[in-house]
Amino acid sequence: MSLPTVVLLGNVGTGKSTLVEHITGISGISSDASESFTRSSHAFVTKCRQLQIIDTPGSNAMSLQVEHNMWIAHALNFAPVSLILMTVKAETRIDNTIDAVRVYAESFQDLSDILGVVVTHMDTVNWKPAEFLRHLEGELGIDKAIFAGLHTPGEAVIADILKACHEPQDLTIHAGNFLKFFKINNQNLKILKCVKDEVNTFKEITQHFTRFMLSMREEKDKVDLVFEFQTYMSEQIIQAQRRVSEANSFTFMGDAMANEAGHIANLTNQLRSVLFDVRTMALGYTSGHGISDLRRCPYCGLIWAKLAGCDDGTTCGNLMTGPDVRDARFGQLATFTFQWDGKTLGISKTGSRQVTHSRPASANPRSAKVGCGRNIIWKEMAPVQVPPEFRETKAVTTDDVQLIPEKVQPTFGDYFRAGIARLGSMRVTEI
Repeated sequence: MSLPTVVLLGNVGTGKSTLVEHITGISGISSDASESFTRSSHAFVTKCRQLQIIDTPGSNAMSLQVEHNMWIAHALNFAPVSLILMTVKAETRIDNTIDAVRVYAESFQDLSDILGVVVTHMDTVNWKPAEFLRHLEGELGIDKAIFAGLHTPGEAVIADILKACHEPQDLTIHAGNFLKFFKINNQNLKILKCVKDEVNTFKEITQHFTRFMLSMREEKDKVDLVFEFQTYMSEQIIQAQRRVSEANSFTFMGDAMANEAGHIANLTNQLRSVLFDVRTMALGYTSGHGISDLRRCPYCGLIWAKLAGCDDGTTCGNLMTGPDVRDARFGQLATFTFQWDGKTLGISKTGSRQVTHSRPASANPRSAKVGCGRNIIWKEMAPVQVPPEFRETKAVTTDDVQLIPEKVQPTFGDYFRAGIARLGSMRVTEI
C-alpha cells in the first residue's frame, strides 16, 4: 500500500526544511542562510512509515528561480499527492501571515481539494491558532490549518498532517500549465508597471460594461450583451499580451525567453481572473434557459429535457418546432460592438442574427425520427440526474485562454522539458 504523499510549498525561510527535520529526526537539511539552502526536491519517509513528505526549494528564490520552481513541479509529478501544504511563517501581524497564504491559494486554486496550510514558528508570536483560523476562513474560506513551533512534538505534527490528507490525486505539471501555477519572472519595475497598467485597464473596461448593462431595461438584450462582451474580453487578452511584448521588446528567444514568458503569463493569469468574473456573470443570465430537468422515457430509455410546455402528455420524440429550443423571445440574438478609447467603453447595438435549429440525426439513416413515438406523461417519467459536467458549478472556466502567445508555446515547451530532464530523478530517504 502506498503512503500518503505530502508536498511542502513555501517561500525561502518559511521553515519547510526545519519542519521536515522536526518530523523525521534528520538534521542538517535546514539553514539560517539568507538565500534558499534547499536547491532541489527531496522525498522522505517518516519513521512511523505512515507518511511520505517532499521538501522543495523556496519558490521565490532570488537566484535559480526557474530551476527551483521546476523542482517543485517535479515534486508534484513524483507520486499521487494527498496534500499540498502551503508553509507560511507566523508573523507578528496575523494579516501578514494570511497574505502569505493568499499568494499560494490564488496560484493553486485549481488544486484546492488537496490544499492545506501549515504555520511554522508559532513559538515566536502571541496570537493563538483559533484567532488565525477565524481570519483564514473569513479571508480565504479555508477552515483548517496545522500549527508547529519549536516545542511541538513531531508525532503531533505528523498526526495533524495525516488528518488533513485527502484521496491521492495524480497531478501532471507540464509546459502547458506550469506558468499557471508558478511565477518565474523577475521583478523588473518597468515591465511590472506595464503589466499593472494593462490589468487596471482590463478591470476598468469591465466596470464600464457593468454600469452600462445595469442601466439597460430589456432583459433579453442583457443576456446577449454579456455573452458578446466575454468574447470581446477574451480577444483583449491577446491584444494585451501583444502590447506588453512590443513595449518591452520581448523576442522569446535565448536566455531571456523564460523570464519574458513568465511576465506574459503573470499578465494573463491576472486578466483571466477578471474574465472569470465576467463569465460567472454570463452564467447567471443563462439560469432558466439551460438543462435543469432530465427525464427518461419508460419505453425506449431515451433521456429528454423539457424546455417548454406543460407536465402532461406528449409522445416520445415530439420535438419542439421553431428557430430556437429556448423561449421564443430568444430565437434572435442581438449583436453589439465595443470600443475602448482609453477612458470610456462605447457599446453599440449593431443588429441581430437568427438562431438556427437542427433536429438530431437518427440512428437509422433512412428516417429522421427520434424516440419510440409512444405516449408519455412528463410528470410521471423517472427523473435523471444532470451529469456533473453540465452543472453550473463546473461551467465557468478560463482554461481556453492561452497563457503565452501560440508562437511561443512550442519553444517554451522544449525549454521546460529540457529543464525537467536536467533535474534528474528524485531520491527517497527512508528513516
